[in-house]
Amino acid sequence: MTLGLRPGNPAEPRHNDPGTIAVVGLGRLGAVLADRLAERFPVLLNDSDPAVARRVAAELSLPDMDQREILTAADTVLLCVPPQETAAALRRLAALTDQVGRRALFVNMATSVPTEDLPDLGVEVVGLKPVCQFTAVALGLKTVLVTSAPRRIGLLRTLAADLGEVVLGPEACVGPANRAATKAALRACADLAAELTGRGLPTDIVRAAIRNVFVGTALDYPPSDANPYTRSVLDEIAAEAATATRPPAAPAPVAAPFAPPDAALVPPDALGWTAWAERPVTPGGPA
Repeated sequence: MTLGLRPGNPAEPRHNDPGTIAVVGLGRLGAVLADRLAERFPVLLNDSDPAVARRVAAELSLPDMDQREILTAADTVLLCVPPQETAAALRRLAALTDQVGRRALFVNMATSVPTEDLPDLGVEVVGLKPVCQFTAVALGLKTVLVTSAPRRIGLLRTLAADLGEVVLGPEACVGPANRAATKAALRACADLAAELTGRGLPTDIVRAAIRNVFVGTALDYPPSDANPYTRSVLDEIAAEAATATRPPAAPAPVAAPFAPPDAALVPPDALGWTAWAERPVTPGGPA
């Protein structure tokens, strides 16, 4: 494979070109990102487990390298290691950077690890936090990725152009949003599975209802009145809510156009977005 490696110091402006990308950490999300990014960029692989690195490299037909080789060749390094290992991985890479004498841009992908809380090790680190679930990324569904680094947003948008939209915002909001969505989805799937199984349906029908009908409906949310079937279901939900002997546990689904939650129920700055947007910015702005 021809890598098209570029000499020079990636700390210098690169006209928003991420150059050669290294993915460090080849778990589910790291492997999927490597596969997607390899369609547009030279991609190198690294994992703390050599057997994992060899397996993913063989599956994706991409080169795996040790970390010293990675830092010699890569311009942008995506940290996709488990959250609890992010700081230690960055320390190892920063120490090797000093030895190699070539400085890459490090991108912290861990949604539960604030970039600002990582140690200052003399290397440039920016956050890029995807609002996603790895299966959706593997299927090519576009998402939103959040960064708090305006100076690098052009490069990050180039890097993630096929993954979705990169927006400026507080990275800390992404972890709670992903977790809340995951919990709600797991609860809903479990409830649906229990209901359909209780009606005597076989497992393959239950799985199809969850993976096709349920997921497809979620992808179409918020619902549209243009679909008569969806409209009939919304009418049924409204009728059930009106005749219920007690209030529903959650608000009824909202028909399009989408209306935000009642401000009295969800404080406008519950996840820190408003405060981040209104923060004072020093000359030059944050990194």
